[in-house]
Amino acid sequence: MGDNISVQRFAWSRRSGGKPSLFESRELLHAYENRSTREVRDSGELLIEIPLSDASILEITILDPSADWIEPRVRGLCSSLDEIDRRAQRILRGGFSIGWIELESERHGIIDYWEDGVNNEYPVAIVWNGNSWEEATTT
Repeated sequence: MGDNISVQRFAWSRRSGGKPSLFESRELLHAYENRSTREVRDSGELLIEIPLSDASILEITILDPSADWIEPRVRGLCSSLDEIDRRAQRILRGGFSIGWIELESERHGIIDYWEDGVNNEYPVAIVWNGNSWEEATTT
């Protein structure tokens, strides 16, 4: 037991029926701070890739790579995404996963859900409420 063994911890959502949450705030923020990569695409967009605990990658695209709001909004997204995803999964009744996220501006973005095994998408508009990201309400 004296060996140092790296242990991957999973966040277990009480409401997920025992399934691990890929977007638990602390874990996602830690992955963003320590293991994410950034690349400016040929299109001029900034691509941030965050490795998740299931070995998949969360892709976040920022339309303006020189914007001064990127760091606080991505950190805010890391803190908000678990709750947004739980609500979306209830609406979608599971079977969907996040394909990519695009932050269009400091106050607006889109989370694009892809249906597992099928060519079907479900976009969820998100807005910055001053403290965190949340689903946009339609009126």
